[in-house]
Amino acid sequence: MQFHQVDATPDLSQRLAWFSANLRIEDVPVNALANSKLAILDCLGVSILAVSQEVGSALSRLATSEKWTGPCSVWGSEIRASSRDAAFANGTLAHALDYDDGGHASTYLLAAAMAMAERDDASGKRLLEAFIVGREVRMALEPVFADRFEGVGPGARGWHANGIFGPIAAACSAGRVLNLDGPHMLHAVGLAAGSCGALGRDGGTLAKPFRAGHAAATGVTCALLAAEGFTGDEKALEAPFGLLSAIGPINEKTLAGLGANLGQKFHLSQHGVKVKNIAAGARAHAPVEAMLRVIQRQPIAASDVATIECDVHPFPLLRILPKRGHEGRFSMAFCLSVALFFGRLDPTDFTDDMVHDPRVQILMRSVRHSPGSKVLTIILRNGEKLTEPVLPVSDLCEWSQVAEKFSNCVRRSLTQEQRLSVIEQVDHLEELVSVTALAASLRGYTPPLTS
Repeated sequence: MQFHQVDATPDLSQRLAWFSANLRIEDVPVNALANSKLAILDCLGVSILAVSQEVGSALSRLATSEKWTGPCSVWGSEIRASSRDAAFANGTLAHALDYDDGGHASTYLLAAAMAMAERDDASGKRLLEAFIVGREVRMALEPVFADRFEGVGPGARGWHANGIFGPIAAACSAGRVLNLDGPHMLHAVGLAAGSCGALGRDGGTLAKPFRAGHAAATGVTCALLAAEGFTGDEKALEAPFGLLSAIGPINEKTLAGLGANLGQKFHLSQHGVKVKNIAAGARAHAPVEAMLRVIQRQPIAASDVATIECDVHPFPLLRILPKRGHEGRFSMAFCLSVALFFGRLDPTDFTDDMVHDPRVQILMRSVRHSPGSKVLTIILRNGEKLTEPVLPVSDLCEWSQVAEKFSNCVRRSLTQEQRLSVIEQVDHLEELVSVTALAASLRGYTPPLTS
């Protein structure tokens, strides 16, 4: 009998596990530490903003009906929960608005690590180590999905990277807080490898943030089980009938290089963190910024617009004409229409009322797909044509910028004293004896129950 062999690094699972068990903050480059704190502060802010919106209300109802209780906080609320429920809720909230940093790994990694750290009264240093462990593990696996926009690999076939690799990375983060040794961490990886799944089709639905919450809760569960002696396959990633085989075929060169530089070169150091300015799918950002530049230069009445032309990126922005507010985050037509009509695109603009606004509806139907175009073109009814190049996105990269975004996100949920306290504690995270004070500073109100 012949078995299909996956030409991956033969000890990939072990490499991830041993790195996760043994990383110490002293091993991490200074700029990687700084970038981790940017990602953590941003993730906390966007999570708390989501508490008062649709996803937050649904989670609040779930917590009430299921009588959640426990030692861990659901950020921005008064809800207390078990480590697994808190990880699920916070991971879901973090990704609910698609306002979290590029790649979305921070959502489930911080949720998993923070839940375990709060449960065990762990130090800020341990939390920071755990976050970095998960981030580096997750990005070590990213090449599998790197060519999805070129129509290559599992991402192009419908798998979503964070649902596939998120539980593994979250298990490594949670296991680092638990101080799992290499063999136990390896079993956590093995358990998580078969606990994954997410679809590109999820974009624009509440299933997408649910996958982040599921990854966080699954990671916590796998780490806790491994600590109690539960075992998984020790080559669950790379062996025949393992995860990489299941989502393949995958380019052999890509497989052979997975994890090759783990612990030697830090992704957080080399590539930094892409903190979003806009709460929508990343492919919408550059065209929206182009639209805002146009109307700043020349105000346009919506009634004067005949057509808007650009590359609408139907993959991954597959909600062409959205019917719900959250679908608008994955609709280029909606994002451009709101930006043109209101001169902005705020996180709170993605509502059902906005989607069904007749003026927005008319503008959305004027958008035309121009595949591969690097230019935004607005054609007015009088024949005038306005063009603007679609430039690289202006992500936030400075601590002051991210701190301002955080403050804007939480201003209705946290007091000024809380806001300043969170910013200060994250900035000096490795010095915190316990994360308990940070968790306390993140508690806000419980959103009213809505039908």
